[in-house]
Amino acid sequence: MRVIQSGDQFIAGRSGGVVGAVVPWRGAYAGVAPAHVFQAAGTNRLQVGGLTCQVAYVPNDADLAFFPILGACRATDLARPHLGEAEIKNSRHSMRCRISEASWSVVYVVLPPGDLPGLGDSGSSLIQDGLVVGLLLSLNMHTCKGIAISAEMIEREIRV
Repeated sequence: MRVIQSGDQFIAGRSGGVVGAVVPWRGAYAGVAPAHVFQAAGTNRLQVGGLTCQVAYVPNDADLAFFPILGACRATDLARPHLGEAEIKNSRHSMRCRISEASWSVVYVVLPPGDLPGLGDSGSSLIQDGLVVGLLLSLNMHTCKGIAISAEMIEREIRV
């Protein structure tokens, strides 16, 4: 078993995604990933880093899923997004992008054409200045624009 951290790939049913962040949550640590991955897979169970985890919380107003991690993990440093250069990163690859708009809940990114995120990249960390500022949710392959959920939204849910 290895240390679970932001950017790790996970398997859920016949699908998968990326652990976008590991955060303190309800007295322990939880992984955060897009809820749509689990909804599409028809399961709330996932395999990550040799562990089996289960989604414990999905907010009503956000495409987020929190799953307790009952093993070794590394907490993610979160920050507020700002306009400018950023990186979308997971354990398989990273790509440069630019944040074109940001609010407390949603971040819009523009990616260069070519090596775009693909299947299984949902939840990839959006990073600025070495800190996670969001999680990739979706991508329009025709316009090379993506939508991420802001780290501020994750922090809001940690406090619930």
